[in-house]
Amino acid sequence: MAERTVIVLGATGGLGRAVTERFRDDGATVLAFDARIPAAEHRPERVEYVAVDALDETSVSAAFAQVPSAAAVVNLIGGYTPPQALSMLDIGVLRQQFELNLVSAAIVTKYAMPMLAARGGGAIVHVSSRVALEKWETAFSYSVSKLGVVRLVEAAAVEGREDRVRVNCILPSIIDTPANRAALPNAKHHIWPKPSELAAVLAFLVSDDAILISGAAIPVYGRA
Repeated sequence: MAERTVIVLGATGGLGRAVTERFRDDGATVLAFDARIPAAEHRPERVEYVAVDALDETSVSAAFAQVPSAAAVVNLIGGYTPPQALSMLDIGVLRQQFELNLVSAAIVTKYAMPMLAARGGGAIVHVSSRVALEKWETAFSYSVSKLGVVRLVEAAAVEGREDRVRVNCILPSIIDTPANRAALPNAKHHIWPKPSELAAVLAFLVSDDAILISGAAIPVYGRA
C-alpha cells in the first residue's frame, strides 16, 4: 500500500483504530472520514481526518470529491441493537438499523465507485456480520440490515467489474473490543476475533493480492 491513499470511514471506533494503524504501517496515506474528529492530542501520526456525515449525501459527495486519487475505501460504520422478538418489534429501531448499517453503506458505495473508476479501479470493503447469514433468534432488525449490506456488495461488484472496481465485505462474529467485553463480561473473550486480525484481512482485500476477489462475503469468525 506504499504511496497509496486509503479512505477509512468509522476510523475512531474499536475496529477503526486497528484498521487505521494497519494501513498506516503498510505505508498508505490514511484519510479518516468520521462524524467526530478526535482532539489533536488523540490523533495518530500520518492520519488525516475529514468530518463526514455518512447519512448525508451532500457531506459524503463533498468529501470524496476532495480525494480523487484514493485507491481503496474501507467502510466500518455500523451499529448493533439488542435482541427483540418480532411480536415486540420497535419499528423505529428497524428503521434506525437500516439507516445506520445499510443506507450509510449504500451512500458510501454510490460515491466511492465513480471515484475509483475514474482512477482506473480500486477496492471497496464493507463490514456486514455473521448474523446476516445465520438464523439468530430475535435479531431481525440487525440481521436484515446486515444482509442488505451483502446484497449491496453483490450488486456493486457486478456494476464495477468493467471499471476494475472490486467490492467485498467481511462477516465478523462478535469483535473483541472494550465495549463488547463490557457488554458480555462473562463471555469467552479469548476466542473472539481481534481488531488487529480483522485489520489484516481488510488489508489483504484492498491489496493487489486480492485482485481476483469481488462480490464476496468473507467469514471472519475466528473460534467464536
